[in-house]
Amino acid sequence: MTASCTATNVTGTGTVQAGACTYRGLSIRDASGSTNTVTLYDNTAASGTVIASFQLAANTSALDNIADGLRCNTGIHLVSTGAIVGSVRIG
Repeated sequence: MTASCTATNVTGTGTVQAGACTYRGLSIRDASGSTNTVTLYDNTAASGTVIASFQLAANTSALDNIADGLRCNTGIHLVSTGAIVGSVRIG
């Protein structure tokens, strides 16, 4: 049985979760109208271990599902080069 998770809304760069957690995936869409790079770090700042990275073409989306999750020791920080709409799932 897979553990439950919570979806946290994201619209751009910022800390999604401060503190240890489990990354379960994301669903995001580019809202900037241009190429957009989205990177997630195991940290509360834009440095450290990269846990996921996506290159979005204008107005496209990305979906990431990790059934068993990926343990993050420090938290999850998202960096986006443009506006996005969506959520990051945390267990």
